[in-house]
Amino acid sequence: KFHKLVKSLDLVVAVIIFFSGALAVVILFNLASINITERIRELATIKVLGFFDSEVTAYIIRENVISSILGMIPGLLIFLENFVVRTAEVDVVMFAHDIPPLCFGYAAAVTAAFIMLVNVIMHFRMKRINMSDSLKAAE
Repeated sequence: KFHKLVKSLDLVVAVIIFFSGALAVVILFNLASINITERIRELATIKVLGFFDSEVTAYIIRENVISSILGMIPGLLIFLENFVVRTAEVDVVMFAHDIPPLCFGYAAAVTAAFIMLVNVIMHFRMKRINMSDSLKAAE
């Protein structure tokens, strides 16, 4: 009975990990998209001044990475996993409360991978910024 319960929990954990990753990508994409949309005139001006697409992308990516790291630090230091583990426990199964620090490293690495994925997608969006249309647009 225990093995059957643990086997079903593996599927639940996989689904939670998949959808939390999808949620992370959607949130990061929306934040980067809003950042680009709000600053389209500034980015167009930078492109008109002769900056290459890679330099304009690096300008935005740097901001995305810094803000993401600043968001990850409290998440890794507060250790909210203890609350989640205690909430998920049932009378039949108790979970270990000691999670190895390497798992937090994995979580940070996966989050960094999602950040880089969104930044690659945003690079292609920034390459398509039409300089003349962006600068002509009325506020």
